[in-house]
Amino acid sequence: MYFRLRLYKPKLPRFVLYVLFVTSAAFALSAVFPNIVQSQSLTIGGLQDEQLRIQLLLKNPEGISTVNRPFSRNSYERVMENASQNRGSSEAGWWNRPLGSPEIELPAGFRGGLHPLHFQSTYNTRFPHGENNQAAWFGNGLNTEGMGGFWLTSDFLTISVQPHIIWQQNQDFLIPQHILRDSQGNPLYLAEGIGNVIDAPFRFGPDPFWTFDWGYSSARVHYRKLEAGISTEPLWWGPMTRYPLIMSNNSPGVNHAFIGAREPLRVPWVGWINFRWIFGYPEESGYFDHRVGGQTRFMNSLNLAWSPAFLKTLTLGATRTYHQYETDGFDWDNVSAMFNPFQKAQEGSHSGERNQLISFYAQLVIPEAHAEIYGEFLREDHSYDWRDFLNEPHQNSGWAFGFQKLFFGQFADFYKVNMELTNLTISQIQQVRSQDYYYSHAHIRQGHTNRGHILGAAIGPGSNSQFLSIDGYRGDYKAGIFVQRVTENDNFHLLSNTIESTPNENFGDYFRHRVNLNLGLNFLYGPGPFYLTGSYVWTKAYNYGRFDYGRFQGINITNYEHKDLYNSQLQIGITYVF
Repeated sequence: MYFRLRLYKPKLPRFVLYVLFVTSAAFALSAVFPNIVQSQSLTIGGLQDEQLRIQLLLKNPEGISTVNRPFSRNSYERVMENASQNRGSSEAGWWNRPLGSPEIELPAGFRGGLHPLHFQSTYNTRFPHGENNQAAWFGNGLNTEGMGGFWLTSDFLTISVQPHIIWQQNQDFLIPQHILRDSQGNPLYLAEGIGNVIDAPFRFGPDPFWTFDWGYSSARVHYRKLEAGISTEPLWWGPMTRYPLIMSNNSPGVNHAFIGAREPLRVPWVGWINFRWIFGYPEESGYFDHRVGGQTRFMNSLNLAWSPAFLKTLTLGATRTYHQYETDGFDWDNVSAMFNPFQKAQEGSHSGERNQLISFYAQLVIPEAHAEIYGEFLREDHSYDWRDFLNEPHQNSGWAFGFQKLFFGQFADFYKVNMELTNLTISQIQQVRSQDYYYSHAHIRQGHTNRGHILGAAIGPGSNSQFLSIDGYRGDYKAGIFVQRVTENDNFHLLSNTIESTPNENFGDYFRHRVNLNLGLNFLYGPGPFYLTGSYVWTKAYNYGRFDYGRFQGINITNYEHKDLYNSQLQIGITYVF
């Protein structure tokens, strides 16, 4: 047994050209929009992030958008100051309590402070389980992580250092059947059932390992509501609460340069505009088995959202992402590809060399009902032309839909109900037209990943999820329960077990889908300055390993062997707010 340290660091020299470009653009535009901001970011999924999402449902504060996260510290302080001043005795809960270290005055007009210090341990009993973990991969056994750091800010410059350090025990577990092996019979660390079409290992090697990641670290210049800079932060685009389809914190942040708005920009007669445009370099996991000549992969992504002046509680948005290889170093044509046509017939020969993903989303907040409804639609790659799009708009498409609502009742200050449906499984169009795995591409072989983690929805390509949770909030406490059904990579099942593949039977394999049933509990106790969090997730993995795929002789739904596996995940975390 030995230990490996994985150290990931930004490719800062490559970003210099980007920073010069985006900084100039930011200052050219900034005179239109008011208000100087503090520009350090909040951790996605952290306590402060959850507080703002609750405030959106409780009081719908103006100028807060959940579709372009991480939130800015400026948004947080403005909203939480109002919440703490206006709360009554029945609203003295932790969600109304501003969290953050006191500012320290420094020379040259700078101020500084400390990010919350967070430690967390997660234990899986039988197999890997975890999602939206940023740089962490929750393998079988113990996984321990920590995050903390400091920030320095002035009127025009902010530097934030908040690294993420993880130790993963990575114990052995039962290897699924459809894992490729080398000539000696050793497993290759590739995606189950997908192989080297995507860089998403089913396991990160055979040994325990450490990971050091720069986490939520950044250097940015800002003026009023616009900013530009370099960052290693994970991003969360769109309104989904669990599985955004293009950009989530399921992956460590891509090393990137950016230009964007920290808060929605109010444009007279038009409404509110929010955007972020990034240029970055995703990396391989080290277990990818189909490298393409050592070429560097370049990612170009834009998130654009609009809330109309006549209905400010509605947000309509779109994201577009390109992955492509840099064949001769940096090329500005790779940046301008963001403005290429949406039709393959118009884009020309370059369309086959680039992996385009595009999504459209909508969010409607209903303040009187303390509720929101939201959804997102994803297309993987282009349609040939508009006629092709109108005929088959759902070709290589996925979708997600959900809602949240607060209810006021006994035993708690309020209850939050969240339901979310996500589908990344192929449709019947497969019968007449081949569809690829979402997040994969024939030319860009690593797919929509960074260091072996899916950048989009954590359930992964070919999967679907149905999720329902209820959380109660009272005083210093929060407690909740959830139930979820996840069909893992159903593409593999549907393509491998058709009626045509079983000529001696009158059915395909409709009874051995690979499904996880997840039942979970979570809690929070936060008297301050310490906040204790925890969760327990029980998983029944139906047909784990897909060991009997292809066996039909005399076997049907009445007599097949149930080869299921059970896993329990216990997670305990503590956060100290200075």
